Amino acid sequence: FTFISSAICLLLGSTLASAQSTFRVRNSTWQDFTLEVQQAGTSLVPESEWQLLADTVLGWWDDEPVEVFSCNRTNAAVAEGDTAVVHVLLRGAQDTLRLRMRLIGFEDSTAMQFAIDGPDFSQPWTDSPDFQELETTLLGKTVVIKYRADNSDAEQQRNVFFTIHDLPIYEISEEDFNDPNVMNAMFYNIQMLPFGVSGLPQAGDRASLLPEQISPYQDVVMYCEVFDDGPRQNALIPAMQAAGFPYKTEVLNPTNSILPIPWNGGVMFFSRWPIEFEDDFDFTLCGQAAQDCLASKGIKYARVNKLGKRYHLFGTHMDAGGQEDDILAKRTQMGEIRDFIDAQNIPDGEPVIFGGDFNVSPIHPENLYPAMLDSIGPYIPYHIGFYNSTFDGEFGKIIDNAWGDRSHLVALEATNDIITMRSLEPVLWELGEFSDHRCALGRFVYPDIEMIGAGDTVICPGESIVLSMQSDTEVSYQWEKNGEELPGETTSQLTIANATEANSGQYRCVVRYEVIYGDTDDPVTQVFFPNGADTVRSAFNFEFGQITVSQPQCALSSVQESSSGMFSVFPNPSEGMVTVRFAEDVVNGTLLLTDLTGRLLQSRPVSGPVMELDLSGNAPGMYLLLIETGGMVSSTRICIH
Repeated sequence: FTFISSAICLLLGSTLASAQSTFRVRNSTWQDFTLEVQQAGTSLVPESEWQLLADTVLGWWDDEPVEVFSCNRTNAAVAEGDTAVVHVLLRGAQDTLRLRMRLIGFEDSTAMQFAIDGPDFSQPWTDSPDFQELETTLLGKTVVIKYRADNSDAEQQRNVFFTIHDLPIYEISEEDFNDPNVMNAMFYNIQMLPFGVSGLPQAGDRASLLPEQISPYQDVVMYCEVFDDGPRQNALIPAMQAAGFPYKTEVLNPTNSILPIPWNGGVMFFSRWPIEFEDDFDFTLCGQAAQDCLASKGIKYARVNKLGKRYHLFGTHMDAGGQEDDILAKRTQMGEIRDFIDAQNIPDGEPVIFGGDFNVSPIHPENLYPAMLDSIGPYIPYHIGFYNSTFDGEFGKIIDNAWGDRSHLVALEATNDIITMRSLEPVLWELGEFSDHRCALGRFVYPDIEMIGAGDTVICPGESIVLSMQSDTEVSYQWEKNGEELPGETTSQLTIANATEANSGQYRCVVRYEVIYGDTDDPVTQVFFPNGADTVRSAFNFEFGQITVSQPQCALSSVQESSSGMFSVFPNPSEGMVTVRFAEDVVNGTLLLTDLTGRLLQSRPVSGPVMELDLSGNAPGMYLLLIETGGMVSSTRICIH
């Protein structure tokens, strides 16, 4: 019995292999589909002649198209003169798609046509080898469906490949883009390996087509493994510029040798906002077992100015292996990352984001994940998206991340979203994937905390000055002078009234707040936070500078501050642009700007009843504005902040 059954299976398998057609599906949407077969037409294909090859097609999961249905193409399936229609149903959360196969029986063969229909569309039957494409809506999101047969069907072995694809792949709001306190940073290992090293093919095609998939509101992109000079220079850089990223860094640890071994570090930043400064560091150790010594891996720094707010971004690609020397290299690299960040002397009130391919996940053996937290000191954003970043299906193996630095400005909200980037373009039709990694999208929302009236300032005895903090979130304040707390000064303002020389000193405000991360029951969050939620307590020093109370510096010989009405200045205080309005009897004269020591900074003739002055080139502080006309001198104090 066993022998006979095996022989029948072998015979059926041989028949299906020689004359069969298969439907394949790539599901690039955020919903899963369950599968089912229904039949229609004047005859039915016997169940022994077809096979449902999968129960489900998971959204954005498989890195290869899933074979879902196969059918015999001989007359054993459809007799001469008969027609059979088979529907492969893809049932989603709300909608159902039908992949349709029509078989028409002829003498010793069958002809095949195919189509697809859904809730609001029905495609006509076709046997064309050309791409078929339509746009529809599933779960309220725009979806592109594209499909094509892979051969001419001369031997009745034509297969049809269907792709169901979200458009766009991901979204960022325009409000985020226009908000200086929100940073959307992508970290993506795109595997562009040099010199024919085994890996994902078509590096140039992938480099050319990937940038157009990126959201128009993406602030910054960091790529790993852009080792290969040709695709990077000839495809990736021009494509990123065309996609609206005019600013870029140099690749990490570039090499200028004729035979570039070791290769560069493969890490590079692109930005829609100006990159003010960049720096990099070459890791001291590499793991021989992982062949990491073939590349100058390290960490790349880019300081980005988004709408006047500085962001400090660090990208890295750590050792990839798992042998003893790799573990040592990883542990060493963790400390070097921390040291490199600290060496930049970044003000603690400014945000620091770091990410990339850490090659360490929360489930990594050798106790490496806790070691990385201890060495680098990150706070871990909320996880969203996939529970794996390398397509191997292991739950919690997320080695690609976007994290924040807890020793600098901490985000009030932060997410690490693991998504998959794919292409619909014909040149990448079979490959589909842009990388062997998924991509990490970090979104960070920071408090807007500002100093008002900062800068070294000289005031006269008896005068008053107000120092202020401004915040859009609930924080606590503690004012300090010369490093010592001022008792009771715990509001957003510090007023020094009727000043004396004893009030002179260095002033700052310490701002504190706390954010809790990891307090959800999401299973991946629990992997990232094995010891429970993390309360990140933040304390940042905002330096207001030196305030000097000095009578000698205020006394200017032969000049007394006047309220004679010869002129007025507004706004006062200002950020540097002021308007001066003169009285009618001021026909001519000279307008002078001095500091409180009497040093002349500007001199301009009066040119009309109203003059505009740009004082923004001067440091914040107090100044004197004087008018000399007809032997008379009148002055007023102005404050620039």
